[in-house]
Amino acid sequence: MILGDRLNRNCVTGVFLSLVVSAAGAAYGQTASSEIDFSATREGEFIVAEARVDLAAAPALAWAVLTDYEAYPRFISTMRVSKVVSRDRTGTVVDQKGSFGFLFFSQEIEARMLVAEFPPSSIVARSVGGSFRELLGRYELLPVGGGVRLSYTGRLVPEFSLPPLIGMSIVHYALKKNFTEMVDEIRRRDALARQAFKAAQ
Repeated sequence: MILGDRLNRNCVTGVFLSLVVSAAGAAYGQTASSEIDFSATREGEFIVAEARVDLAAAPALAWAVLTDYEAYPRFISTMRVSKVVSRDRTGTVVDQKGSFGFLFFSQEIEARMLVAEFPPSSIVARSVGGSFRELLGRYELLPVGGGVRLSYTGRLVPEFSLPPLIGMSIVHYALKKNFTEMVDEIRRRDALARQAFKAAQ
């Protein structure tokens, strides 16, 4: 839940855009990002991100991954710290630190998030301090067949600047990468659970 601001509204064109897109695709490697519906656009001063994927995992397992806040640095490559500061009836306060970037651009980021959980179907997080003037994100879990549909929507206004021309390409790459790594962790834990179940038979 970490991203950029003051983006130049010009579109990336020509050969450089081709290089950026090609490099981003290579950076995703073996992930299943082709199965993820993802978009990142501008709406006035806001960056708006939307993502959706259908998974074979049980909704409870996906919920466990999404709410395992302190484990995030183990599977989200841009995050170094994710620490639960407090829990009470208003929600869970989580401090996060990491970096955000692509190619020659890198930006250090920190955020204090207030997370409200509405089990078993939704998680809402908003920034209450750090590198964002405004940040609101929401995960939704919907049982589908024998699995779950995981959806994310986010609206953010960061305090830092991104390079001109390629700003939205960087945002798109970084946000999709974070979502893809979350999905990969759900798939990894689901595979382990299935192996354990099979071994117990």
